[in-house]
Amino acid sequence: MTTLPGPKPLLAGLALLGLLVAAPSPAEAGAWSKSFGELYTKVGADFYKAARYVDPNTGEELEGLDFFGQQYSLYAEVGVLPWWPVQVSVLLPLSVGTSRFPDETVFAEGDTGRATSVRLGDMRVQLQTAILRKGFQLSPAIELKIPLYGNGKVGSKFGTWSEAFPLPGDGQLDVTGWIFLGGALAKTPMFVQGGVGYRHRSSTFIGWDTDLDFVDGIPFTATWGVNIGPVLAMLQVDGIKNIRADEVTRENLSVGIGIFASVWRGLAIEGRFAGEVWANNAAQGISFGVGLSWRLPYPGYSPKKRATG
Repeated sequence: MTTLPGPKPLLAGLALLGLLVAAPSPAEAGAWSKSFGELYTKVGADFYKAARYVDPNTGEELEGLDFFGQQYSLYAEVGVLPWWPVQVSVLLPLSVGTSRFPDETVFAEGDTGRATSVRLGDMRVQLQTAILRKGFQLSPAIELKIPLYGNGKVGSKFGTWSEAFPLPGDGQLDVTGWIFLGGALAKTPMFVQGGVGYRHRSSTFIGWDTDLDFVDGIPFTATWGVNIGPVLAMLQVDGIKNIRADEVTRENLSVGIGIFASVWRGLAIEGRFAGEVWANNAAQGISFGVGLSWRLPYPGYSPKKRATG
């Protein structure tokens, strides 16, 4: 196996644009806005395996491509105002993408090429507050996606081979407005929550001179959960739909399950698994992840106990 692809599969490299961001977000705020002093933090590892990819320019499935994406992240939510629930959340990711594909232009028939990209990914900063606080929660939010990489430099030291390297994201600024609604179901251990938004896909690219132009979209999310002792089990749906037909802007629908298991004084082990039931202009595959989180307050916590140890 060679580490450098031949000229023939360069189109494959271009077609892999955005595969790392095609998977559902590994961490996102929900309907419950945090009050002053409340905190949630998580360190996570998420993985994405592409099962198929359709070239958005031709509508044809590209055979022989193999892609595996990894994302290692730090995530935090914190309440920042003492008189009303206002929270700030931040996601800091490191993305690793590896593509493998047939390469018969330079090497022997049946050989494959491999290209790996390691970059900081898309930082997401979100500001959220509460409108309704009793019973069902209603929380508007605004999110900014900031690329911490320049797609123009990915694989650049390999010259004409650079297009074969997977890109860590779309490479431009996004602004998304959200509205979240959620609450517990009376006299049951269950809860539901959902969110819908509007995502403006700007044409402001960071470190990349390109003619790409994405269209805006409607992101959405829904969760049904049930508490079973210290374990919270969830069924989750996530996706985004473009506001109009487009040949390059990705859209998808994903269904998955999640587990949140409390282990000790706010510490929890989290896991998730999801599959894309539909995708357009992007890969279609499965994603899974694990994480270790800590929240404050936690059941049994009191400031007095914390002060006295």
